[in-house]
Amino acid sequence: MAPDTTGLIRDGLALDADERAVVANALLESLHDAADTDEVDAAWRAEATRRLAEVRAGAVELVDADEHYARLRASLTG
Repeated sequence: MAPDTTGLIRDGLALDADERAVVANALLESLHDAADTDEVDAAWRAEATRRLAEVRAGAVELVDADEHYARLRASLTG
């Protein structure tokens, strides 16, 4: 590893957790092609729109989060 890289890592690790998260996110985003990101964002928007339409149409059963987790725990322990 190049000395500059080692220094960057050392300096990054000296940051607090929130600052490290911001830096890590920025570095990860820099690895993705902008076209891919736009495509993924569009797919998530379409999925969210589809799910909202299902909720508004009454096509899906909404379950309270506490109830969902209770069902999940029961299925894992039963």
